[in-house]
Amino acid sequence: MSIHKDRIRAVLKGEKTDRLPVSFWRHFYDKESTAQGLADAMLAFQKKYDWDFMKVNPRASYHIEGWGAKTHYPEDSLSGAKVIEHPVKKTRDWEKIKKLTMSNRAFAEQLEALRLIKGKLKDELFIVETIFSPLSVVGDLVKEEQDLVNDLREKPELIHKALEVICEVFSSFADECLNSGADGIFFATTEWATKNTLTEDEYLEFGKPYDLKLLRQVESAELNILHICKSNNFLPLFADYPVKAVNWNSTDSTNLNLKEGAQILNKAVLGGIDHKNLMLKGTKDEVSSKVKELMELSKDIRLIVGPGCIIPPETPEENLQAVKEALEVFR
Repeated sequence: MSIHKDRIRAVLKGEKTDRLPVSFWRHFYDKESTAQGLADAMLAFQKKYDWDFMKVNPRASYHIEGWGAKTHYPEDSLSGAKVIEHPVKKTRDWEKIKKLTMSNRAFAEQLEALRLIKGKLKDELFIVETIFSPLSVVGDLVKEEQDLVNDLREKPELIHKALEVICEVFSSFADECLNSGADGIFFATTEWATKNTLTEDEYLEFGKPYDLKLLRQVESAELNILHICKSNNFLPLFADYPVKAVNWNSTDSTNLNLKEGAQILNKAVLGGIDHKNLMLKGTKDEVSSKVKELMELSKDIRLIVGPGCIIPPETPEENLQAVKEALEVFR
């Protein structure tokens, strides 16, 4: 038996549990260039805070390295890997996006990290691997977001062709993640499911069909989580996605709050903690007060406590501990 898994399962079913489940996730930038380094960083973070599920948090560039992206790795823990050369420089370069196999170094590295993590944790808690949506991957192949926006509006047939290839590749990768020890995927839309970048109609054409195709490939996984990034997001568009929980920045005033979102989605929701301000700059008492507020809210919704997005590496340890302590006090 696993108390961590039991808490998650209870919330997903709308049943009572001893306390609300919780997890946070962050980058360990100087550890992410090898499978062993990533696995060690994830396991150490878990050992320190005893979260109820683990989001494996790899370097973001792993999604595009197989297509020729060149990456510079930092030597410190506060600076992320930088893509210094993007595969798509001109519109015609979309035609060069071809299918990759799982022997690709970046994919093989992630799968090995999952095997290492699973080997240590066994069935102690759910493990989910971070996978970007096909549109997000396409967006990272170019240097500027506007480059993709221009191409999908002017040459949609090229973008659809690239999306089909990438969707097929990452559907296979998602399958292999489950085979390597993951209990599901953490599926992120990054910059694309927001009116800051696209219209709703454009997301329905270039985003949603490929999202659904990939997610249906791993629909049987026990814990698939959808993460909808950024302000002004398109949350209502995701009500029919085959996932168990949805995460977004509900403390952003341009987005729906947790209760509003839960009513629309009719799913468990993950979040409620302001990762940019409260966790980074708030006091332990302020963090505890927010947790108590979420405990009250959980009477009306199925809630897993967590951040609205990845927490900054410099987030004070005492604030992370304060979340856990408050959940125990108010259980």
